[in-house]
Amino acid sequence: GAAFNPLPYALTLFLVAVYIAAGLGSLEQAANGAGLVLCGSILNDFVLPKLLKSNKYIICPYIDMANHNSKSPNADVAFEYFADAYSLAISNNKSIPKDSQLFISYGPRSNDQLLQYYGFVEPNNPNDIYVMPPIREWNIEAIEKACGTTFSGGRLAKLDKAGLLGQQQQTISSDGNNDLEPANVAGGVVITKSDGIDPAVLQALRALVSTDEEWEAAGEAIGNFAAVVSPQNERRAKLAAKTAMELELASKPTSLEEDTALLKTMDTKLGSGLGGEEEKVALLFRIEKKKLLQAAITNIG
Repeated sequence: GAAFNPLPYALTLFLVAVYIAAGLGSLEQAANGAGLVLCGSILNDFVLPKLLKSNKYIICPYIDMANHNSKSPNADVAFEYFADAYSLAISNNKSIPKDSQLFISYGPRSNDQLLQYYGFVEPNNPNDIYVMPPIREWNIEAIEKACGTTFSGGRLAKLDKAGLLGQQQQTISSDGNNDLEPANVAGGVVITKSDGIDPAVLQALRALVSTDEEWEAAGEAIGNFAAVVSPQNERRAKLAAKTAMELELASKPTSLEEDTALLKTMDTKLGSGLGGEEEKVALLFRIEKKKLLQAAITNIG
């Protein structure tokens, strides 16, 4: 339905006029009744949807024909509530060549969201993320070997108590309210395209790889590892993160190079039975995730 329906307000004014004209009550009583209708409409249109976190998905003619580009959109969409109208306008007085396509942004969506809700994958999406398993599921022995040390069981217990190891499988639950966010109910390690590995994870790793002297100097408090403790500790923490990401990338059945080669083959032989559009989109999604993970490995040093 329409976002703004003037009928209840027009009907309210009509009833107020009839109420007063028929001598059924005073102007003050009629105004009180009209005020209740107005407040009820505001509650129904604005307040309750916010409190209940209800989402409504609609198709907007013409507007939904505009494709998404998160890096360089050249048009903006506006909605006027009381006019009940959408507009699509060129943004920032940009000069658009004739017959060129207008792009809008669907918002800061990861490829998980774009694929789930819109059916496509955006190459080099600046808002993309990768969710690794939580720290409790990492190969701790392999990371200890890479760092040349053995992690204290007491540190792991402290991290677990602080909720930095992620949730155990039997405790995972989801209310399903935030359906625009990628599922991460297990407390997985989030890697973003823009910032790399989650700073909270680096904080946890600084505590995990700390020496006894560093641990005691920090008062055995995880919060005191939010900033760099020492160059040596930072090197070990980043090495632990890098090793975990390398193990994650190596666990995939195919490499990034193999997927890229397969994509080129699919592009040249599309329609020959090698794979359809759905298979190609799935492959693109896989490639983008591996590219993000590889970039995070390179950037962490």
